[in-house]
Amino acid sequence: MFDKILSIYDTCDYDFKKYANPHDELEYLFDEWLPMYRMKYAICKALQPKTILEIGVGYGYSAITFLEASPAAFYFGIDNDTDTYGGSKGAINWAKQITQDYNAYFLISDTQRMNNLPGIHYDLIHIEEKQEGDRTFHNLELALSKATWILVEGYFGLKENMFSATQFIKKYSRHIEYAHIIPGYSGELLLKINESNQYQNRVRNADHLQIHEYYSDEYFNKDCGGFDLFKKTHGRKLEDIRLMTAFLLSEPYLGKRILDIGCGRGELSYALANAGANITGIDYSESAINIAKAAFREVPVPGKLRFLCEDAINFKFGNEKYDVILATDFVEHVDEAALRKILEKSTKALSKEGHLIIHTAPNRDYYDYYYPILRQKARDAGAYIPDNPRSYYEDLVHINEQSPSDLEILLKEYFHYVIVWVAPDSEMSGSLNMDYTDETKHSMRSIYAVASNSQINPKDLYNLLSQWPISSQKLNVELNISNIPLKMDFGKSYDISVCLTNSGDQRMVSLQPYPVHLSYHWEDKKCNISIFEGIRTPIFPPLLSGEKRDFLMNVITPPESGEYILQLTLVQEKVRWFEEVISSLPLCIECVIN
Repeated sequence: MFDKILSIYDTCDYDFKKYANPHDELEYLFDEWLPMYRMKYAICKALQPKTILEIGVGYGYSAITFLEASPAAFYFGIDNDTDTYGGSKGAINWAKQITQDYNAYFLISDTQRMNNLPGIHYDLIHIEEKQEGDRTFHNLELALSKATWILVEGYFGLKENMFSATQFIKKYSRHIEYAHIIPGYSGELLLKINESNQYQNRVRNADHLQIHEYYSDEYFNKDCGGFDLFKKTHGRKLEDIRLMTAFLLSEPYLGKRILDIGCGRGELSYALANAGANITGIDYSESAINIAKAAFREVPVPGKLRFLCEDAINFKFGNEKYDVILATDFVEHVDEAALRKILEKSTKALSKEGHLIIHTAPNRDYYDYYYPILRQKARDAGAYIPDNPRSYYEDLVHINEQSPSDLEILLKEYFHYVIVWVAPDSEMSGSLNMDYTDETKHSMRSIYAVASNSQINPKDLYNLLSQWPISSQKLNVELNISNIPLKMDFGKSYDISVCLTNSGDQRMVSLQPYPVHLSYHWEDKKCNISIFEGIRTPIFPPLLSGEKRDFLMNVITPPESGEYILQLTLVQEKVRWFEEVISSLPLCIECVIN
């Protein structure tokens, strides 16, 4: 198609000036505009649309160009007929005059006030240049569900338009078959919409049943938070901060009863069962449960693990009491009426000392208070970020975003004790232990909450999310090699299998502010240290007192060949290397590096 457009452009002599308004104050630019309208003519000639809609008519130069290229087409032009955004009041009358011999219809209206464009579908929708970033983005969203082709004028003309159109392509890429940027006077952006994957507008004020269809394999495998880590580890290892936090707050042990509401792909449920807890994961999405069952069906765990396709509202709790009920990234997906029913059932289903643990994102205060500041900074820097920063699926399925205060008020209606805090995406404790200003709280996207009918101590929660210095008297570990490569090349990365036993009386875990890691040193035959600060291998979940676990340590060999001694050990950051107090460390292995 692109070659066909260029071929028509190279051979045609279309001149829009014969239709130009003699009183147009921009007449001095007409000669410069000739290639632009010739390109529009070539595009329309190649596409041969039967129906055309244009947003922003002006004097109708594009309208007549399209109708000259495709004379049998029905043309529908929308213009707000004002002097704002580069318009010229009354210009639409000239457009009506020059297109009177064609099947053309005009509507004076502002598309910014529309939730849908008039009509059913158009082969081509044209969006004129004289907009600004937010208006362009909104018009593109309107066009997405109604067009086969979208042509955006002036892609290079205004930076805001270029940035907003690019943001649009990123957000709605699943609905765009391809995009062509055509250089010229101010550039044209031509989008081919994927008609087999038609966009549907968000259902406003939806309940959770109305959005059920969006929880598809595509959502869980390509968009739902942590999907990339799930692919990387097959769900066998927690690396997502929000799930790691929920895991730690749950304190899983052998036989502990935990209900995971909205379990999604099941990686948190699996990790808890692997720690010994008895887990029931429920989700009303068949896609989610199928993914979870496929990922963990054949994986043995010390605890019990089952996945059920159930809506939490209808789930029969029975007489069983749970020690923990989890709702990670669940609240924002459930309408308030349904959420209230689930909270009421949860408070009755928890054991006397039981806890409800919640993570929800985004913090609505982030969008209401902090994001507008970022928008202004972007404008000041000559850039653009959209008015609505939510991803494609967030727009569809986030129907109950919370602020920390609103969530706290809601939870206190059902539980005697509630602790709510905010945290950045890369941290766990956030305002649980830090005295943040309101502005700082607004900048945090994650909200955590723990609710119970038994008293909760914030310090206890903070300690669960932290690693403190282990005293030398309580430090006792045993490290053994399970497998090591027989040959290693210099400057390369290798995995070494080790078994670590914690014989001390305190847990060890890679958490701030004093994380414990597995690490190593390299020493040559002359006892010179070649590498002292080896790569850190994290310990998670916590290695409890008396627990033994296998680890894969990642090791990088020295940069030169020779005979070396690999010294395997542990380190508590900002405290000590373990060999300073444990005589059996480091564990030394003689290696020949080629």
